Amino acid sequence: MKVTLRAIVLIAFVAACCKADDSDQEKKEQAKEMVRGMAEECKKQEGATDDDVEAMIEDKTPETQVQKCFLSCFQQQFQVSDGKKFNKDGFMQLCGMMFGDDEEKMNTAEEVADECSSVENADRCQLSVDIKDCVEKGLEKRGIKMEK
Repeated sequence: MKVTLRAIVLIAFVAACCKADDSDQEKKEQAKEMVRGMAEECKKQEGATDDDVEAMIEDKTPETQVQKCFLSCFQQQFQVSDGKKFNKDGFMQLCGMMFGDDEEKMNTAEEVADECSSVENADRCQLSVDIKDCVEKGLEKRGIKMEK
Protein backbone atom coordinates (compact mmCIF):
# COMPACT_ATOMS: atom_id res chain seq x y z
CA MET A 1 0.00 0.00 0.00
CA LYS A 2 1.32 3.41 -0.91
CA VAL A 3 1.20 5.71 2.09
CA THR A 4 1.86 9.42 2.15
CA LEU A 5 3.91 11.06 4.86
CA ARG A 6 0.59 12.74 5.49
CA ALA A 7 -0.24 9.35 6.97
CA ILE A 8 2.76 9.80 9.24
CA VAL A 9 1.49 13.20 10.17
CA LEU A 10 -1.89 11.57 10.51
CA ILE A 11 -0.57 8.58 12.32
CA ALA A 12 2.08 10.72 13.85
CA PHE A 13 1.64 14.03 12.27
CA VAL A 14 0.71 13.10 8.67
CA ALA A 15 2.82 14.67 5.87
CA ALA A 16 3.29 13.17 2.39
CA CYS A 17 6.22 10.82 1.89
CA CYS A 18 5.06 9.58 -1.44
CA LYS A 19 2.11 10.78 -3.44
CA ALA A 20 -0.83 8.46 -3.50
CA ASP A 21 -2.51 8.05 -6.84
CA ASP A 22 -6.24 7.84 -7.49
CA SER A 23 -6.28 4.07 -6.92
CA ASP A 24 -5.19 4.71 -3.34
CA GLN A 25 -8.02 7.14 -2.60
CA GLU A 26 -10.09 4.59 -0.70
CA LYS A 27 -7.10 3.58 1.42
CA LYS A 28 -6.36 7.23 2.15
CA GLU A 29 -9.96 7.76 3.29
CA GLN A 30 -9.79 4.68 5.53
CA ALA A 31 -6.54 6.00 7.05
CA LYS A 32 -8.16 9.39 7.67
CA GLU A 33 -11.10 7.73 9.44
CA MET A 34 -8.73 5.72 11.59
CA VAL A 35 -6.83 8.88 12.53
CA ARG A 36 -10.05 10.67 13.48
CA GLY A 37 -10.69 7.92 16.01
CA MET A 38 -7.12 7.96 17.27
CA ALA A 39 -7.27 11.73 17.70
CA GLU A 40 -10.15 11.67 20.18
CA GLU A 41 -7.99 11.53 23.31
CA CYS A 42 -5.80 14.45 22.18
CA LYS A 43 -8.87 16.35 21.02
CA LYS A 44 -10.35 16.17 24.51
CA GLN A 45 -7.04 16.80 26.27
CA GLU A 46 -6.21 19.91 24.24
CA GLY A 47 -9.72 21.29 23.76
CA ALA A 48 -9.51 20.87 19.99
CA THR A 49 -12.55 21.05 17.72
CA ASP A 50 -13.58 18.84 14.83
CA ASP A 51 -12.21 21.58 12.56
CA ASP A 52 -8.83 21.34 14.31
CA VAL A 53 -8.79 17.58 13.71
CA GLU A 54 -9.68 18.05 10.05
CA ALA A 55 -6.97 20.70 9.67
CA MET A 56 -4.39 18.20 10.92
CA ILE A 57 -5.75 15.46 8.67
CA GLU A 58 -5.54 17.83 5.71
CA ASP A 59 -1.93 18.59 6.73
CA LYS A 60 -2.53 22.29 7.27
CA THR A 61 0.09 24.12 9.27
CA PRO A 62 -1.26 24.69 12.78
CA GLU A 63 -2.20 28.34 13.23
CA THR A 64 -3.65 28.51 16.73
CA GLN A 65 -2.12 27.47 20.02
CA VAL A 66 -4.80 24.78 20.38
CA GLN A 67 -3.90 23.35 16.96
CA LYS A 68 -0.18 23.34 17.82
CA CYS A 69 -0.79 21.66 21.17
CA PHE A 70 -3.18 19.15 19.56
CA LEU A 71 -0.49 18.21 17.03
CA SER A 72 2.05 17.95 19.85
CA CYS A 73 -0.20 15.56 21.75
CA PHE A 74 -0.62 13.46 18.62
CA GLN A 75 3.14 13.40 18.00
CA GLN A 76 3.79 12.40 21.60
CA GLN A 77 1.10 9.71 21.44
CA PHE A 78 3.06 8.12 18.58
CA GLN A 79 6.47 8.79 20.13
CA VAL A 80 7.64 11.10 17.34
CA SER A 81 8.28 13.63 20.10
CA ASP A 82 8.80 13.49 23.84
CA GLY A 83 7.45 17.01 24.23
CA LYS A 84 10.93 18.51 24.29
CA LYS A 85 12.63 17.11 21.19
CA PHE A 86 12.18 15.03 18.05
CA ASN A 87 12.42 11.30 18.74
CA LYS A 88 14.23 9.65 15.84
CA ASP A 89 13.65 6.12 17.16
CA GLY A 90 9.90 6.66 17.49
CA PHE A 91 9.75 8.24 14.04
CA MET A 92 11.63 5.30 12.50
CA GLN A 93 9.43 2.73 14.30
CA LEU A 94 6.37 4.47 12.90
CA CYS A 95 7.90 4.55 9.42
CA GLY A 96 8.74 0.86 9.77
CA MET A 97 5.10 0.04 10.53
CA MET A 98 4.00 2.09 7.53
CA PHE A 99 6.63 1.24 4.96
CA GLY A 100 7.66 -2.23 6.07
CA ASP A 101 10.26 -3.69 3.76
CA ASP A 102 10.30 -0.76 1.30
CA GLU A 103 14.00 -0.04 1.56
CA GLU A 104 13.87 3.14 -0.53
CA LYS A 105 11.20 4.74 1.67
CA MET A 106 12.96 3.62 4.84
CA ASN A 107 16.25 5.09 3.61
CA THR A 108 14.52 8.38 2.86
CA ALA A 109 12.87 8.33 6.28
CA GLU A 110 16.25 7.68 7.93
CA GLU A 111 17.86 10.60 6.10
CA VAL A 112 15.03 12.92 7.10
CA ALA A 113 15.11 11.63 10.69
CA ASP A 114 18.85 12.28 10.87
CA GLU A 115 18.32 15.85 9.69
CA CYS A 116 15.54 16.42 12.21
CA SER A 117 17.23 14.69 15.16
CA SER A 118 18.47 18.02 16.53
CA VAL A 119 15.02 19.65 16.59
CA GLU A 120 14.28 20.73 20.15
CA ASN A 121 12.03 23.30 21.78
CA ALA A 122 11.04 23.83 25.43
CA ASP A 123 7.55 24.77 24.18
CA ARG A 124 6.02 21.40 23.29
CA CYS A 125 3.33 23.06 21.19
CA GLN A 126 5.79 25.01 19.04
CA LEU A 127 7.97 21.89 18.87
CA SER A 128 5.19 20.12 16.96
CA VAL A 129 5.37 22.76 14.23
CA ASP A 130 9.17 22.69 14.22
CA ILE A 131 9.12 18.91 13.69
CA LYS A 132 6.47 19.13 10.98
CA ASP A 133 8.46 21.84 9.17
CA CYS A 134 11.72 19.89 9.41
CA VAL A 135 10.19 16.71 8.02
CA GLU A 136 8.48 18.57 5.19
CA LYS A 137 11.69 20.41 4.25
CA GLY A 138 13.64 17.15 4.36
CA LEU A 139 11.18 15.51 2.00
CA GLU A 140 11.00 18.46 -0.36
CA LYS A 141 14.81 18.54 -0.47
CA ARG A 142 14.61 14.97 -1.80
CA GLY A 143 12.05 15.92 -4.43
CA ILE A 144 9.05 14.61 -2.55
CA LYS A 145 6.28 17.20 -2.82
CA MET A 146 3.83 17.64 -0.03
CA GLU A 147 0.38 16.46 -1.06
CA LYS A 148 -2.36 18.85 -0.01
